[in-house]
Amino acid sequence: MTKNLPYWLCNKGTTCDSDDFEDGESFEFIKEVSLIKLKDERYQVSEIGAFRNILDGYGYALIDNKIADILKKYVSDQIDLKQTIIFRRATNEEWTNYSELIMKNKIEFNEYYQTESVGLNIYGILNGLIYVSADLKDLIEKELTDLTDIEFKRGLPLMAG
Repeated sequence: MTKNLPYWLCNKGTTCDSDDFEDGESFEFIKEVSLIKLKDERYQVSEIGAFRNILDGYGYALIDNKIADILKKYVSDQIDLKQTIIFRRATNEEWTNYSELIMKNKIEFNEYYQTESVGLNIYGILNGLIYVSADLKDLIEKELTDLTDIEFKRGLPLMAG
């Protein structure tokens, strides 16, 4: 593999049966909360699960505001962030510690292994997966030492392909 391929920024334990990652690791399944994006830009809980630092689904990526602050600091010109509300109608619970991440730069799934990334870069793949350059990865790891349940993987999850 080329040493400058971007890293997938994901939760530890993200569902994946891929042996496509550089270290050959598979992930254990952890049931995450399922969300529905509403017309008013809020997200409604459709199925209860774990609230993780990254909540992604088809067409959206929500990140904990701690991650959002770092991305805003280093790659604000490559992203849009929208503070969002997640709510569970049945219990009237609300979560306001997430921002919707919209990445301006995209990589096509089949072009990943030809994409070299130098400097501070962030990319979206497949309508919600977050990929970052090695330099940005290093800054995130340095500044978010308390977020021990996120990790970085080079390669593509087979579930996405």
